[in-house]
Amino acid sequence: MLLYITYFIFSIYIATIIFFIIGISKINNQRNLISKNNNISVIVCVRNGDKSIENILNDLKNQIYDGSLEFIIIDDDSSDNTKNIINSFALDDNRFKYFNTKDYKSDLKHKKKALDYGISKSKYNWLLFTDVDCRVGKNWCLEISKTFCKGNYIVGFSTVKKSNSLASKFQHIDFQILMVSALSAVALKTPLACIGQNQAYNKNLFIKNRGFSKIKNILQGDDSIFMHLCRTNEECRVTYSFHKDSFVYAKTHSNWKDLILQRTRWAGDANIMWKYNKLLYLISVSTFYSNLIFIILLITSNFKVLTSLLLIKYTFEYLLYILSCKKLNDNIDNMLFQIWFILQIPYIIIVGLGSFYASNLKWKGR
Repeated sequence: MLLYITYFIFSIYIATIIFFIIGISKINNQRNLISKNNNISVIVCVRNGDKSIENILNDLKNQIYDGSLEFIIIDDDSSDNTKNIINSFALDDNRFKYFNTKDYKSDLKHKKKALDYGISKSKYNWLLFTDVDCRVGKNWCLEISKTFCKGNYIVGFSTVKKSNSLASKFQHIDFQILMVSALSAVALKTPLACIGQNQAYNKNLFIKNRGFSKIKNILQGDDSIFMHLCRTNEECRVTYSFHKDSFVYAKTHSNWKDLILQRTRWAGDANIMWKYNKLLYLISVSTFYSNLIFIILLITSNFKVLTSLLLIKYTFEYLLYILSCKKLNDNIDNMLFQIWFILQIPYIIIVGLGSFYASNLKWKGR
């Protein structure tokens, strides 16, 4: 009986991989889309980011875009030199606007409070978001804006650049597969996930959803969960942006501790996802248990079943990896994939177990 349950859970996981493989073929780079130069409010939240914030501020300052832009930088009560850096940009360029969450009364907390404040101060109808430790190209706003004609909730693509550390290389391939899978689901008209460091939506959609009020007690929830809340509104149309110039480049974690803590915070949303999207919750659960199965089979010395399932898993995940590399015109690194394949099993189990305690984790001192 236990073996049949194992096969059933594992089959759900493999079916999910096949679903993403099919979706990759539907993703296109949208080169034929034309921007209407809609006015855009770009919102960035920061807390104690004086070591990295100048990079993203310079990237925003150098945007090439015919429409009007404003850059709303929300300081979430920083104690370092963040305020002075932002104000120095604001003095030279009136598109930059500085606000501090200390001046905003709200029952929201942390990032959702900062985002809500930024949105309340925005003067344009299109809202575009990224994070303080990310980098964007000079045509980022332009390429994202081209998708506004296709939908009112835009799922952007994010990636990370490899460094020499194993944790960074692991993160590169892991992030790549996650993001390509997310966009493939959107391409199949079944949106599952998005990421806050590269997303856009129409302010009217935010207002009709009553902002973040429905998820004010959730640790995060400002991206995937919020997207699914918006999808309950029949006016919500989720689409994606996959032109290379629309990509956001996130900072990699050079050590395993920081990487696992970040992923554990993200996974905290998965434990309550059943309230907002049952399919994504099922995928999350099957992914966790499909990897836990290998540890159980190893402990019980069931090597025949263990070998068979590992071979099936390797085949479909490798195919997903190859197709994602081809879609991104990225080099296929067989050795790196094999390292990722081996390490992801304990990694997913650790992150999955840690997600039950995600609400106790501290982020930037809180």
